[in-house]
Amino acid sequence: MPGWHLAFATLAVLTACLVVTGDAGPATAERGAALLVLLSGWYGATGARALHRDHSRLGIVYLVGAVPLSAALFAAAPEGALMSFMLYPHIWALLPLRKAMAVTVASVMSMAAVMIVRSAVYEQEPSSVILLAVVTLVVALVLGVWITRIIEQSRQRARLVQELAATRAELAEVSREAGVLAERERLAKEIHDTLAQGFTSVLLLLEAAKAGTCERDQAARGHLDQARRTAMDNLAEARALVAALPPPQLRDASLPDALGGLIERFEAETGLEARFTVTGTPCRLTPNEEVVLLRVTQEALANVRKHASGAGRLGGVLAYGSAGVTLRISDDGQGFDPGEAGTGFGIGGMRDRVAEVGGVLSIGPGRPSGTLVQVELPS
Repeated sequence: MPGWHLAFATLAVLTACLVVTGDAGPATAERGAALLVLLSGWYGATGARALHRDHSRLGIVYLVGAVPLSAALFAAAPEGALMSFMLYPHIWALLPLRKAMAVTVASVMSMAAVMIVRSAVYEQEPSSVILLAVVTLVVALVLGVWITRIIEQSRQRARLVQELAATRAELAEVSREAGVLAERERLAKEIHDTLAQGFTSVLLLLEAAKAGTCERDQAARGHLDQARRTAMDNLAEARALVAALPPPQLRDASLPDALGGLIERFEAETGLEARFTVTGTPCRLTPNEEVVLLRVTQEALANVRKHASGAGRLGGVLAYGSAGVTLRISDDGQGFDPGEAGTGFGIGGMRDRVAEVGGVLSIGPGRPSGTLVQVELPS
């Protein structure tokens, strides 16, 4: 809309110059300048904002003041007629067709009435004034219809561009979803044919091994039971991935319960003293955020099993706060340097998962020893 403002300012300055330098006298110049200032102020207060909206009530308010002010300016100084070159475009830009035609007729009639009342100043016969008013009205209506058509075409083009952009975005999303579904189907087939089948075979072998184990060999049977439960859980995970379902741990339990169950099972299987604490008021997280915290916990516990030599205790804290949710998994082992970690998928996978949901993962030394894995998810 800067074009509207520039055109109005240009005509206002030109009109002011003509009014001030005219031959009508100081009093007429003062009245004309005062009315021009009022008209400009009214445009700045209402018209400039109304032109940013389509047929708004503010536009009607602007025209209710602008039409009589323009007529009064024309009555005070003939040079004020220049401002009508902005008034008519404003009428057609701010009003629908029928209302714009009615207001244009009223504006032209008011200008003609001024010329008839002040015929001594304008030196025009009533018949000439009427003819001039008719010609002005026809020109104003033709220009108004033309302006309306241009504005409507511009709006149609804008709507078309928006629709095309929306359609392009929808097509891109459909294409992305189709690619995701195709990749998910491919991975589902691979998982079903490899991991799921492999875990099923492992379960059968473990059942057979347990059946052949002596009843007195309780330690071996305990290890076989643990291996069996691990295989069953991983088979359930594989089937959940194939079906694109939430992890089994989160399907029928809350996040605190799921994490607490993981740590309780870790304590039972490793013999390490493990403790899990929930602080704050639990709040609802998105499914993706819950899955990320679950996977980070699983990976952290797996790393403690493999790397935390000398560890005797493990602690887990799930803290809910106003700023978000924080998960901490710590052990009192010998610790390690994350910068010297291997190139596997463990730490890198955790970082990628946390980054996908807008969180921050930090891995460093624990207090007083060991390793601390911390995830912060902002609210």
